[in-house]
Amino acid sequence: MAGVIAATDLAAIRAAWRRVFSTNDAFSWPFRETVEVGRVFYPTDGCHLARGQYSALVDAIQSIGETGFFLSVVESEGLSFLDRDWGHWSCGLPPYEEYSALDLTLENALYSKGGHWGVLISHEMHALVGGTVDFMAALDDHYRGWGDDLRMLREAWSDNPNDTWLEPTLSRATP
Repeated sequence: MAGVIAATDLAAIRAAWRRVFSTNDAFSWPFRETVEVGRVFYPTDGCHLARGQYSALVDAIQSIGETGFFLSVVESEGLSFLDRDWGHWSCGLPPYEEYSALDLTLENALYSKGGHWGVLISHEMHALVGGTVDFMAALDDHYRGWGDDLRMLREAWSDNPNDTWLEPTLSRATP
């Protein structure tokens, strides 16, 4: 099942978001306590996952029996993104070309409609990934770059004076 369509059911979007995330801040640990395991993708392809990251995510989604996800632009000024009637899509595991063609220039999140996993993508080219033990085990089966991603992110931020978010967040995103 593929495809990307605009999502307008804000009640369903809010409910799915709140099962996974506690904040849309990609510079802190954004997940609810029910999210048991976390990782980090780095670098992303701007505000999109890179091809290998996306492919591994789709494979993991399929392996737990889900057939799609929500995608929301979470960066906003003024009105909360959960109250906007734009910037939300319902995705049925589209191919990478369809996903990467979305005009995503702001921070965004891909997340399970059932609350099993979520990915929060930062404008700083990192993505925080969290999910249930079963989902993350499936993702680990399809993505082997966690250690390298974590090392490269730490290197990229090593001289940045705004790095106070990094270690408290990454200590929860173990490879």
